[in-house]
Amino acid sequence: WIEFCWLEIEVPINILAAKKTKQFQSAKSLIVSALIGLNSYLKSSTFMVENNFSLADLAIFCALEAAFDPNSSILDKKDLIAMPHVLRWFMTIKNHAYLNQKPTSHSTSSTKVSMTLTECSLVEKSFHLELKGSKFTRQRIRVKELLESGLKKVDCTVVVKGWLKTSRNAQKKTLLFLVVNDGSCKQSLQVVASIDSTKGYHSAMQCGGVGACLAIEGVVIKSPAAGQAIELQATKVQVLGKVIMKDGTVGGGDYPLAKKAHTVEYLREIAHLRPRTMVIGAVMRVRNKMAFAAHRFFNERGFIYVHTPLLTASDCEGAGEQFVVTTLLNEEGKVENIPLQQNGHVDYTKDFFSKRTCLTVSGQLNVEAFCCALSDVYTFGPTFRAENSHTSRHLAEFWMIEPEIAFADLNDDMNLAEDFLKYLVTYALTYCDEDLSYFESPECTGGGEENLRERLKNVIDNDFVRITYTQAIELLEENIKNGTVKFENNVKWGVDLASEHERFITEVVYKCPVIVTDYPKEIKAFYMKLSEDGKTVRAMDILVPKIGEIIGGSQREESHEILLERGKAMGLEEKAISWYADLRKYGTMNHAGFGLGFERLILFITGIENIRDVIPFPRYPGHCEF
Repeated sequence: WIEFCWLEIEVPINILAAKKTKQFQSAKSLIVSALIGLNSYLKSSTFMVENNFSLADLAIFCALEAAFDPNSSILDKKDLIAMPHVLRWFMTIKNHAYLNQKPTSHSTSSTKVSMTLTECSLVEKSFHLELKGSKFTRQRIRVKELLESGLKKVDCTVVVKGWLKTSRNAQKKTLLFLVVNDGSCKQSLQVVASIDSTKGYHSAMQCGGVGACLAIEGVVIKSPAAGQAIELQATKVQVLGKVIMKDGTVGGGDYPLAKKAHTVEYLREIAHLRPRTMVIGAVMRVRNKMAFAAHRFFNERGFIYVHTPLLTASDCEGAGEQFVVTTLLNEEGKVENIPLQQNGHVDYTKDFFSKRTCLTVSGQLNVEAFCCALSDVYTFGPTFRAENSHTSRHLAEFWMIEPEIAFADLNDDMNLAEDFLKYLVTYALTYCDEDLSYFESPECTGGGEENLRERLKNVIDNDFVRITYTQAIELLEENIKNGTVKFENNVKWGVDLASEHERFITEVVYKCPVIVTDYPKEIKAFYMKLSEDGKTVRAMDILVPKIGEIIGGSQREESHEILLERGKAMGLEEKAISWYADLRKYGTMNHAGFGLGFERLILFITGIENIRDVIPFPRYPGHCEF
């Protein structure tokens, strides 16, 4: 490691630091190549030598401080993003007790380096908590960890538990080849059972086949088959759950997920079983990673997570497309006993909450109250909209991520939203590679976008174009006039952009994400800050290829008087928003926020075509099963 430090890091860094023009590019190539190799090594190692801090760590750390100094220009942001494990290791060494107790002359401007690493690092600083008397341990090894260990586990005895993907016998039923998956990764584990050496062999033969749940103990061996490093030679098979047919006998004849390919439409009909399919399993793993990445992004930046209510008497968007929650209907569902006012309207004073109450369409109004006390906050939870839409982009129940930034304007809002989307995409490319590879392949049901990862990299590699709504309309009108494009939806100032308009702007005109700002006030919500022209509001939408709008946000109106006027103009009762308006009376300040539809994000990341296939149990008009 010391030799590596001198030859592959210090020598090229000295050349770069000296700014020798002729040798600069070759020196940078050397250092980047060395760090990529180091990144690969550190993927499975905390330190350079086993699990202990050593002189090797100290030497390489000191050599790299110059490269990680933001003022050095040796490495740029793109270089740093490509080496998350090196950055994790660097921060581990930087915060090691040895360096903190004994400052050395090698210490650099820590604040600037820390800011750069916080901005670029994809691997959170390790805060592993050692629990005294920790009790939980898995009584098995997950398929993911076993396969990732490669040949290291050869000759080891392990226990694997999961569900049968395929089963076949050979050599006159004396051998049984089982393919098992536990959902931890796309790839499955091949298991070989023998009638002579595997206890429970006959039970495995009679488990019902595909879909059965097994616990398998065996010895890891090097696989003789192509395409896989290892397989499991079973010494014991226990059937945890057989596959049962309608007549009560064991067998796979009625199992809804036969080995043949199924359409996503069919899989929605068996949503309780579709997580076992390759496509839904991959979607849910990506969904999990994106949820974790979202919380981590805001946590790293000091945002506070607020749980906003699902039941509300407010209509955040003023659209009226809400689900009403009531106890006035009796168990038989008869309407004759519902209390009415003299005008024939339902008398909600007799209801559970004594007023008309609905499922929320957004947590934004509630989270703003906490923004006005705790500064930067966010909410992440389910929202509901009773929009009778049957498109591939709409759900009745969906999840929203909604941050709110204190002391911020629209520019701050756009910057945070752009950073957030780039962070999520980078996280997916770094930690979901196996599943993204599957989504690019023809075998992917409901997707199969050939250049998916290239489209995602386009988000990271480009600054988002920023144009006003007026410029967007002029651009569309110009292309219509030139005969470049024809749209089904009308294009004129004052009309909201349709999905086809948004995709044309991002996919054809700019070929990258675009932020459109300053929309007409008539087509946006009452709480958005009125611009000086009196015609537009300080709103923004982020448009991305394939999806169109993925984020919508605005600077909020901080004037109490203007807010009430805007609410009145949009038909909202002053009493209904009085508590929200109070925030403008008691210590108002400029603030801004946005909303990201989580399912639309998953569509964008995975390339899946229909939003009903990226949520565990989709709710849409006419469907609320399971």
